[in-house]
Amino acid sequence: MHPTENPLLQRHDLPPFSKIQAEHFSPALDQIITESRAKVAEIIKTQAPFPTWDDLVLAMDEIHARLKGFGYVLERLATTRTEEAWEQVSLDCTPRLQQFKRSLRQNAELFQLYQRLADSEIAKHFSSVRTRTLEKILRQFRRDGLGSDSQPALKDLQLRIQGARSLFLEHLHEANKAWNRTFDDQARLSGLPLSFRQRMAEQAREQGRTGWLLTLNEESFRIVMRYADDAVLRKQVYVAYSTRASDQGPHAGVYDNGDVLWQLLRDRHELATLLGYSNYAQLALEPEQARSPEEVQAFLQGMLQQQESVFIEDAAQLQAFAETQGFSGLQPWNYRYLAQKLRHRMTGVSEQTVSAWFELESTFSQLLLMAKDLFGVDIIERRDVATWHPQVRLLEVRERGEILGYLYFDPFEDANQDSFPNTSTLRNRRITAEGRPRYPIATLHGWLPRVPGDSPVLLDHRQLRVLFHELGHCLHHVLSLVEYRAVSGISELSRDAAEFAGVLFEQWCFSKECLVRLSRHYQTGAPLPETIADQLLAYLGMQTSWDTAAFLRDALFDMELHRSHGDGRTAQQVFDQVNAQVGHLPVFANERWPNGLDYIVTGYAAGIYAYAWSKRLADIVFKRFKRNGLYDRQTAKALREAIFERGDSRPLSESIAAFLQATDHRAGAGS
Repeated sequence: MHPTENPLLQRHDLPPFSKIQAEHFSPALDQIITESRAKVAEIIKTQAPFPTWDDLVLAMDEIHARLKGFGYVLERLATTRTEEAWEQVSLDCTPRLQQFKRSLRQNAELFQLYQRLADSEIAKHFSSVRTRTLEKILRQFRRDGLGSDSQPALKDLQLRIQGARSLFLEHLHEANKAWNRTFDDQARLSGLPLSFRQRMAEQAREQGRTGWLLTLNEESFRIVMRYADDAVLRKQVYVAYSTRASDQGPHAGVYDNGDVLWQLLRDRHELATLLGYSNYAQLALEPEQARSPEEVQAFLQGMLQQQESVFIEDAAQLQAFAETQGFSGLQPWNYRYLAQKLRHRMTGVSEQTVSAWFELESTFSQLLLMAKDLFGVDIIERRDVATWHPQVRLLEVRERGEILGYLYFDPFEDANQDSFPNTSTLRNRRITAEGRPRYPIATLHGWLPRVPGDSPVLLDHRQLRVLFHELGHCLHHVLSLVEYRAVSGISELSRDAAEFAGVLFEQWCFSKECLVRLSRHYQTGAPLPETIADQLLAYLGMQTSWDTAAFLRDALFDMELHRSHGDGRTAQQVFDQVNAQVGHLPVFANERWPNGLDYIVTGYAAGIYAYAWSKRLADIVFKRFKRNGLYDRQTAKALREAIFERGDSRPLSESIAAFLQATDHRAGAGS
C-alpha cells in the first residue's frame, strides 16, 4: 500500500475510523517513527546554537501529538474489535510505540535544549503560561532520570513498573472472566432490576445458553449487593468479587496478584528513592495542591473523625432494622441490601423506581442543554462522521459558529474489557507554530450494560452522578483555551486538580431543581413530580456512611501503602490495619481487596484521596451557584474563564481564587 493510501498517514481533524483496518497500523507506525526520528535529529541540530520556543517546544509538540493520536486510535480499535488480527497488531505496535515515546522522554540532548531555553535571557520575558509549560516539561524529563547518574537503573525500573501494571490488570480481567453463574430459575433473581435481568438473558443467549447469565464486574457486584433478594446469591458474588485475583476464593491462586503487587510496590519505592524522594507517595503528589503524604493522611483522618458519630448512628439504625427482617447481624453481603431496603421503607421510594424518569437518551440530551445554558455553547451531534462503534456518538462543541472541540460519547460496556466509567483525551488544544488551532477531543467512556433491542436504558442515581461527573471532565477539557499542549488538557492536571470538574458537576444531581429539569418519564414524558424528588433526596441522604467508610478505607490504604513500603508489612496487612482503624464495615475473613483494587494501577496510585480533596474545593465553588442560581450564566462564565479555560496554566487554587473574586464582584455590584 502506498503511504498516501494509508488513512493513518493522512491529515485529518478527526480520525477516519471507518477506513482504518488492522493492516494499516504497522506500516504507519514504521513511517511515523522514521519521520519523527528525522525531525528530532533536525530539531537538535538546528536548535543547538540557540533554542527557541517555536522551533523547539512547538516543533516537539507536533511530534508528541501525532504519537498520542496514533496510540489512541490503536487502543480504541484494538480493545473494541474481536478478530485475532487486532490482538496481533496491538501486541506488535503498542510496545514499539511506548519504547519510542520513552526514548523521547529520556533524550539527554532534548533535555539540555529545553533547559538552555528555560535559562536563556529571552525566557525571562516569557508569559507565565510559557514559563509553566517549560517547568512541566523539564520536571517530566527529570522524573525520567535526566540529570541523574541513575538513568540506566531508572529505565529498567520504569519498564518493570509498566509490566507489573499490565500484568495486574490482565490477572484481574482473567479473574473476572473466570467467574460466572447461569440461572434457569428466575425466582433466584428476585429484586434485581428488569434491565439487569434482560442483560443477563442476552448474555446467556450470546454464549449459547438458556436462562440468565451473571458475570463478574463492578456494576454487577453493586447491583447484586443492593437488590438481590437471594442471600445465597449475594454471598456467592461477594466472596468471588472480594477475593478476585488472589490466593483465596473460587479461583484461589490461579490469577494471584499478590506477588505482582509486591513487585510493583518495591519498584515504585526504588524509583522514588533514586529520584530523591523518601517514598512513592511523595513522588506522586503534585506540590500545588496536597503538599505531602502526611497532609493527605491528616486530611483523611479528619474526615474519619467527623464521620464517627454518623457511623455509630447508621450502624445502630441498620442493626435494628436487620433484626426486624430476620437477620441476626450485618454480614458483608447483607448490609448494602438492608440499607437499600431501609431507605425505601423510610422514604417510600427507591432508586430503581425513580430511574423510570431518567432514560439515558433523554437525560443526556437534557444534560447537554444544561451545559448550553451554563456556558453558552452549542453541542451538536455529527452524524456524518463514523466512529469506532455504531453506538458511539460524536458531538461537536461550538460557540457563535466557531468550533471549540469535540466529544465522543461511548456509554456502554465493552465485552472485551473490564469497563469502568472514565474520560480519555485524544488531543489537547494547542496552537501550531503557523498559528492554526488544533481542537481538543475528549471521550466519555461509560460502563452501562448494553440492553437488548429497543429496551430503555434507565439510570439509577449513582449512574446519573457518574454521567454528570464524566461530562464535567469532558467540558473541562474541550473548553480550554490554553495554547500549549503540556498545560491545556485535563490529562496534564495533577490528580487532585483533575477530579475537580467531575466532582463539581455531581453537585447538581443533589438539587431538586436539576432533577426535575432533567427528568422525562420514559413512557409518558412527564417530569419527575417534586414530591418524588423530595423523597429521592431524602433517600439519598440516609445510610450514606457505608460508602463513605469504603472510600476512606481505600484512600487511607492507598496512601499508607505507597508511603510506608519497606517497613515489613504486606499489602494485605496494611489493608487489614487500615480497615480496622476505619471500622464500621462488616468484614469477611478471606477478603483480598488489594488484589483487585485497579485504582493503584490505572493512574491513581497515592491518588485515591483526590476525590475527597477535590470535593472540598468543588463545594466552595458550588456554593456560589446555589447563591446566584444553579444555571446563572454569569457565575458559569466566571467558572469557565477562571478555571476551565485556563487548563493547567496555573495552580487550581489560584484559579478558584480568581473565580471567587469574580463572583464576589458580582455580589457586590448587586447589593
